[in-house]
Amino acid sequence: MSLRPVELEQVVVEAGTRLAGAVVQKAWCPLSRLAYLELRVPGRSFLLCLCAEGELARLSVAADRFPTPGEPAPFQRWLRQELTGFKLRSAEWREAERAAVLEFHREEEGIRRLVLELASPGGLVLLSASGRVLMLSGEGFAQRRGLHPGAEWTPPEPLSPEALAKARSAPSRLQPNPEDFAPLGEAAERLLGQKDRRSRADSIRRRLAQPYRARLKRSGRTLEKVRAEAARGPDAEEHRKLGELLSQNLHRLRRGATEVTLTAYTEAGMEEVKVKLDPKRGPKEQVDWHFHQYRRLTRGVEQARRREAELAREVAHAREALEQLERMDEAALLAQAEVLLLPTGEDGPPEGRPYKEYVGHGGQRIWVGRGSEDNDTLSFKVARPYHLWLHARGQPGSHVVVPLEKGREVPQEVLLDAAHLALHHSGAKGEPRGEVSYVPVKFLRKVKGAAPGQVQYSREKTFQVRMEPERLERLLKTRHTEPPAP
Repeated sequence: MSLRPVELEQVVVEAGTRLAGAVVQKAWCPLSRLAYLELRVPGRSFLLCLCAEGELARLSVAADRFPTPGEPAPFQRWLRQELTGFKLRSAEWREAERAAVLEFHREEEGIRRLVLELASPGGLVLLSASGRVLMLSGEGFAQRRGLHPGAEWTPPEPLSPEALAKARSAPSRLQPNPEDFAPLGEAAERLLGQKDRRSRADSIRRRLAQPYRARLKRSGRTLEKVRAEAARGPDAEEHRKLGELLSQNLHRLRRGATEVTLTAYTEAGMEEVKVKLDPKRGPKEQVDWHFHQYRRLTRGVEQARRREAELAREVAHAREALEQLERMDEAALLAQAEVLLLPTGEDGPPEGRPYKEYVGHGGQRIWVGRGSEDNDTLSFKVARPYHLWLHARGQPGSHVVVPLEKGREVPQEVLLDAAHLALHHSGAKGEPRGEVSYVPVKFLRKVKGAAPGQVQYSREKTFQVRMEPERLERLLKTRHTEPPAP
């Protein structure tokens, strides 16, 4: 479980005293609710870990950090931009609100506050000196908390006195080593750090295994059916024998009869065979029907045997891949941390997003296609029918998608944010104004034979957008554009 209130208080008090004056050198946000600050005091550097993820939630001093995926959360850019060079001035633990507030200061810049909220939903909030939200981290955190960049931060709802008393009753499990640089912070990481790595490694293993398990399940079910079809050779042979027997005894067949007993000459000698007949068929039709069934089943058996071999190879490949994943150690799994950020498909691990992600008003995600082929992938494979699609009218440019929840209307400010990105990523880039069309994705269609990225749509709405430089600058800052840190 996460750090207990008494443990968090111990670590926060230590951070506000023993670590005060440390200078922020670098920051990472490898996952949405996990951040690290590299702080420097005379003679040494250390990593302050801030995690707001359920049972892994903690404030601690870590020996190393979680690997940074190829495209970390936008919050990382804000941390580096707003906190680099700032000194840790104080740390406060607000027990009733389950929030740790770290205050940083720099002479020419003033104050910044970083809030680690551990109440559900957990997340990280970066505040200006006036208490305004600069940026939030955590999937869905902004919507659930009702916060957005520019808004005044309000603390989480406090615990009831009963819940607070119950939380305080749990004793501290921290076992500090007096020889450590930050005894309580390092003890907190010893308590939960390995569990964190193990949990994330297990998540990565599950995400990597998901497409192979799906393939194994799908191919296994199909293989059972195909094997049943491949085993119908004796049925085909029986139809052939009956067809030959009937053809030799056409004179004994009568339309309307339901059964006939015929003499068959086999290796074992003569044998009386009862043959069921269709009363609606004539003698020749009875023969033709059995030979037709013979040919149909024979073709089906041949096709099933070929398909059986293909499916057997697919099943073997999926099982081998799953066995390899089971053999992978923790370090090898953590090296593939990007799968925690990217959607998985049924046919294998994802190779990358076809879009750039920005964060608009209220924490709303906005996706912008990277190129022509990626526009197609974004609009027709990633986006859902109820998502909103935008494009600069009459201009070549990126497809823009706002991934709204089903049944939710797009807020006006989010629509303006998405329209700014649509114009910025089009031939109208740099123009003071432009037209943008928008429509639910379900009204898009791909034109057969058209070049990648070309679509047709109906029921669109169009509006004139006057570019606001401050809005565009805010949006562009929400995307991580630096190369990943080593």
